[in-house]
Amino acid sequence: MKTLCFAVVLLSLTSVCQPASLACDSLLKKEDKSPDLSGRWYLVAMSSDMCVIPLISAFIWPSVAVDVTSKDTPNVYEGKYSVKMYGLCTTEPEPFFYGNNSIFDVDSNNAPTGEPDVMLHSSCPDCYVIKGDDVVETLMLFSRRQTVTAAELKEFETQADCLGWYKPQLLSTDHDFENCSSLDDDSDLDTSGLSQKFLKRLKNTYSVPLNCLAGRFFYYYHSASEWAKQTWASL
Repeated sequence: MKTLCFAVVLLSLTSVCQPASLACDSLLKKEDKSPDLSGRWYLVAMSSDMCVIPLISAFIWPSVAVDVTSKDTPNVYEGKYSVKMYGLCTTEPEPFFYGNNSIFDVDSNNAPTGEPDVMLHSSCPDCYVIKGDDVVETLMLFSRRQTVTAAELKEFETQADCLGWYKPQLLSTDHDFENCSSLDDDSDLDTSGLSQKFLKRLKNTYSVPLNCLAGRFFYYYHSASEWAKQTWASL
């Protein structure tokens, strides 16, 4: 998962009320069934506790897929992460350990290490939801399909809302990773027209990051104001 987050940031160069309910308890519990991880998975949508995902969506709108294969060592897999934006692609393999519905990085001996990403409950039959806590806390919806139903997406949005995080952003469904310029081979890299595509995308989506940042600003302003009032009243 750390490679995925790094790749998205590399390509690019809150606050909501947290509901407390039995529904949230169910949606945020750890998944009790283990999916067959092998094969291709598409990253459909992402949320986070900061404005990072809205910013990424507004500026680059990437498409992401991961091809998972099992290794000789039990519970160890390799995920080949493919990321695409504006006709540019990069691919990065990363081994990981999967056990008890948790995903770990592995050390040189293929032993799990570090804090795990946790698989949360999902009623979607061919999806899994990962809650990661690296530099930025993220919630990611993966599916065998490139798109999910409105009901499945709504459930994922509710999970993000239960965490008090930002509304999930849909990623691009352009998963043609064969017909694109590879960032892994800059000798043949063609970036002509990239700035025009970037500005066209930003022109249509600039309100998304602005609303996110404005919401964060007013949240901190309100918090500071309440703190000042309470401090003044206690004097």
